[in-house]
Order: sequence, then C-alpha cells, then structure tokens
Amino acid sequence: RSVVDFRDEKKIKAFHQRKRITLKTQKKSGTITHSLSHTFEKEGLSMLVAYKMAEIYAWTIDFSRLRAGDQFKVIYTEKFIDDSISVGIKEIKAAYFKHKNEPIYAFAYEDPNKPNNPIDYFTEKAGSLRQTFLKAPVKFSRITSRFNLRRRIKLYGNRIRPHKGTDFAAPIGTPIVSTADGTVIAARYKRANGNYVKVKHNKTYTTQYLHMKKFAVKKGQFVRQGQVIGYVGMTGNTSGPHVCYRFWKNGKQVDPFKQKLPISDPLKGTAKKKYLSYIAPIKKALDAIVFIDNKAEKQDKIQKTSTIDTLSSECKT
Repeated sequence: RSVVDFRDEKKIKAFHQRKRITLKTQKKSGTITHSLSHTFEKEGLSMLVAYKMAEIYAWTIDFSRLRAGDQFKVIYTEKFIDDSISVGIKEIKAAYFKHKNEPIYAFAYEDPNKPNNPIDYFTEKAGSLRQTFLKAPVKFSRITSRFNLRRRIKLYGNRIRPHKGTDFAAPIGTPIVSTADGTVIAARYKRANGNYVKVKHNKTYTTQYLHMKKFAVKKGQFVRQGQVIGYVGMTGNTSGPHVCYRFWKNGKQVDPFKQKLPISDPLKGTAKKKYLSYIAPIKKALDAIVFIDNKAEKQDKIQKTSTIDTLSSECKT
C-alpha cells in the first residue's frame, strides 16, 4: 500500500509498504427479516458477501421476493491485513439458502464443461445453478407490478389495460443488466417507453428494459449476461423510478416467472464423482452451522466465528 508520513512537517515521506494478507475461512448464518441486505447490515456482516450470494443465486432465487424466515448459511474466505483489518472477500466456497422452505445448496467448483474451466456453482447433486436467464435485471429491488393482462392502471384513468411487463422499483441510477447473452437490437427513446434497450437472445427469446435514465450500450452491440446496459430512470410514462422488464417467447410477450427456462448442463460421469467427493467434507461443515434465534447468542456466535484453513500470501498493497 502507499503510505504518506506527515509526522515531520519538514520531511514529509511517501513510500510503498508491503503487508501480509491473511486469508481466513469464515462461517456465518442468518435468518431473513426484511431483505438480504437488511439482515446483513443488522447483523454486522459484510455486504460484499451479500452481493456475492445474490450473484450465486441470481438464476434460482428472486431476491425481491424473499420471505421473513428464509435462512442462509455461508462459508467464505475473507482477506485481512495484520489479522484484524478486513480488506475484502476472496470467494464463497459454499452456501445454503432455504427459500420458501426449499433448501438450495451451492458449492464452488471448476466447471469441466466450459473452456478454461471457470469457477461456477453447483448443487449437492452436481446440478448447475446457472440458467439461461437471470431472475431480475436489477439487484436488491422489489417488484411493484407484475405481468397482468387485466390490470387497472391509475395513470390511464384506472382503466383496464394489459401490463405485459414486470416492474422492478429501484433508485434512479441503479445499474440495469441484461438477463442473458444477446445482441442489442434497439437502444432508443419512445414516448411511452422512455429510454429503452431491447436485446435479442436467440430465435426464441427477446427481452426489453424500459424507462431508463440513460443507456450503457448501442444498437448492434453484443452483451453478456449480467452486463450493465443502462440505468434506472423515470423517462416515458411512469410515476416512479423503476425498470419495466418485458419478455418475449416466440414473438409473444409472456410472464418470465411462469416460463420453464433452460439451465446449464449438470456434471456427469467421472466429473460428477470427483465433484461429489470434493464437496463431501465442505457440505458436512456447512450442515454443521446452526441457526441461533436468540439475539445475544447470535452476536456471541458471530464474534466466535470459526477461522479455519488460514493461509498467508504476500501482497503489495
């Protein structure tokens, strides 16, 4: 890291200093009361872990619809300087999320199905958590209006008008991401839609994102799943900041939450056997983490969090 020493006004010194980075494996658990971010803030847990968990479960859990009582466990490596100053999260090794009484495991593993074997997340049965489409185009938002062909719209005199999109409320300027890989076929302004981006994913699926403050892509550009394509605004016919997310299947607008969308290939054969053997001790450690409802006990548990597999590496900061 860069250090500026002002202790001697006549000789101000600037220099680089090397510090040892220690990696500690942390174990945490929690119960949702309002939202994932609210629970993490309330319990004093790192929001970086919350964001990483949202990315891991982006294909399987709609984080705008978390329920009070949903629970999570997570094992992750955290980076420290001098064993006390946290400087970020290295990776999440494993996670467990119980949503709508359905447990969903996630284990980090090098995907042998893809070039260069990138790290991805798989279930306890070697199934992939990654789907073709993300559940939402914005993180930590809430749905204010769903796909409804007989919705009464206040802006139009409370008359029945089909609402062929899903509205995700979020502060102005919140990044909007493409829910899947595809090519931008429109990035323009239209009176009712405001600034919008439309992405064609393949012959079957197309998505659209309305009411943007501004664009982050151009027509003809190829975009990846999760890439920022614009920012939440209030352009066009809207009474508040949000993104209206529209979804086409075979040329017809449909409710994306009612579609059975394709998922990535699971691990099979020898690859599956190696994976199951690898995650066995990690799953055992994850299952051993307990949920504590008592507030005082929970705070004590956080302070005494296990720190196993401590590793050290030299890093120039």
